[in-house]
Amino acid sequence: MSTHKFLASDTATAMEEVVKKLGPDALIIATSKRGNKVEIEATNNVSNQQKEKDFRGNFSDILHSKIDHLREKQRTRIYNRSSNDFDNVDSRNSFTEKYQSSEMLKVREQIKHLQNMLSGLVLTDEKGLNEKTGNSVALKLRQLEFSPEIVSFLKPAYDGLNLSRGISAFLKAFANKIASNEIENIFKSHVIFIVGPSGAGKTTLSAKLAARIMEKEKQLRPTLVSTERELAHRRDDLAYYSKLLNLPKLSYQIEENCSSFTSISTGQKIVDISLMAEEGKYFIQSIRNEIGATKVSTVLCLPSGINRQLLSDQIMQYDELNPLIAFTKVDECQLFPRELCVLANKNVKMGFMTGSRTILGSLAISEPAVLAGHLDGYITDELNHE
Repeated sequence: MSTHKFLASDTATAMEEVVKKLGPDALIIATSKRGNKVEIEATNNVSNQQKEKDFRGNFSDILHSKIDHLREKQRTRIYNRSSNDFDNVDSRNSFTEKYQSSEMLKVREQIKHLQNMLSGLVLTDEKGLNEKTGNSVALKLRQLEFSPEIVSFLKPAYDGLNLSRGISAFLKAFANKIASNEIENIFKSHVIFIVGPSGAGKTTLSAKLAARIMEKEKQLRPTLVSTERELAHRRDDLAYYSKLLNLPKLSYQIEENCSSFTSISTGQKIVDISLMAEEGKYFIQSIRNEIGATKVSTVLCLPSGINRQLLSDQIMQYDELNPLIAFTKVDECQLFPRELCVLANKNVKMGFMTGSRTILGSLAISEPAVLAGHLDGYITDELNHE
């Protein structure tokens, strides 16, 4: 069977080329993406018998006729079971079983036939739509990888607006949903715990938070604290940052009830948690119970570009601590809408964005306006590349 391939900017244009060259009875074999284009493989070398089998009538009409036929069969079966009264119970049961078996075979055949018709459908995602069809705010946001749940949830913010104003209104609403308006309160906490997976940048973030606190209040000098199950001789980056910032640094070995922690130093503490997740949560909860939850803040440190599954798992792991999210290494990897949508779905707030190169002046507080500006820059770049 000879086939032809058609490459176009979208599915609709490719289908037009198929019809022009092969006619309206062409059979679509496969569709695929080639970069930013859509490729359709089709043929018109199909037997008349096969054409009659696959393309008789409108699909919707056929589908509804088959469903109506099955309903009629079901009504007939129910009527026969209720109206026939056989004297011999065994004969009646035998007849009923044979009749039901025959009807089940017919139903299976009808289902198989419907499945064969469905297999001929050609589906495409939002990126395969032509410009006219896809030129709506909702579809454009889906193309930019915002989740369908969030696009639908925030529809009142952009409904009725043109594309440009609609996207701008959506970004403001989205930023207001996931960005915290109470970030400044974290700097007033007696204890700030930094948690997250290994390699996420917890130690560097601890130093950046300390630097930011001193920038705001020069008389404040928070203590940097590292925590471990067992104290060991290994590279201590937190000690290096403490010397750079001229701040005290302590190591704390976690104990059963953590009662000695509050007495290791006076004043504010920033704690880099280097423990297993369950140990870290136990430690934080113990301090919250001792000094009060309002005096303790937890920051979940995650690297920019983290995949959605790991992001979701980390949020669920620390959910009971109500953490504020900090994305690190944003100068190395883009912060994409698909990851930020996880925050919106999980109803958690984002507090910080930071790079990985410098300590002083590199911590961005992701207030709604700042986050909306960051996303606007990303979307502008994406639209320019289309």
